[in-house]
Amino acid sequence: MNPGPAAVRGRHPVALFRRKDSDPFSELDEPAIDDSAQATPGSQKKGAPTPTRKQAEAARRERLTKQVSKKEAARMQRAERAQVMRARDNTPEKALLRDYVDSRRNLGEFLLPGMIVILGASLLYSIAPNIALIATVVMYLFILTVLLDSYLMWRGFKKVLADRLPRSSSRGLLMYAMNRSIQIRRFRMPAPRIKRGEPY
Repeated sequence: MNPGPAAVRGRHPVALFRRKDSDPFSELDEPAIDDSAQATPGSQKKGAPTPTRKQAEAARRERLTKQVSKKEAARMQRAERAQVMRARDNTPEKALLRDYVDSRRNLGEFLLPGMIVILGASLLYSIAPNIALIATVVMYLFILTVLLDSYLMWRGFKKVLADRLPRSSSRGLLMYAMNRSIQIRRFRMPAPRIKRGEPY
């Protein structure tokens, strides 16, 4: 009796999917990937930034200071500051303003010495209250007088500027005039080139 198809299948099961031979190239090592080659350009360290003008000037001064003595370096720095101030103040309007201020007697010249004296007198409040009160009143009156004198000075200079330099602008000259008028004459920079009362 011949076995049926089912028995044959039971004895010899049919493989529906045959196992493929292993790929001889599958065991080959994959080429190693160099991580450094994939590094982005941004991950690399950039060069040092370009120094600013201020940093370059500081480095130059440091080199000069090492080469010369401290006294000589201080003298050179004063000369540089004076040169910068001359370049800043070397305009016809400011030159005329300096001559105008230096040619007149300004109450602002006595502002700093007067304030020192008045403040010293006001410290005597615990000893002499009346003197301290009078000193305070005098201080405020003196400040008002200086402001009035500065106003008259500025008003007169505007007329001179319109006459001498009609196309010039007075913008920024008011504070320059007040700062110069309240400075003691011998400490003004640039130094006065005319005396009081001389024509300018």
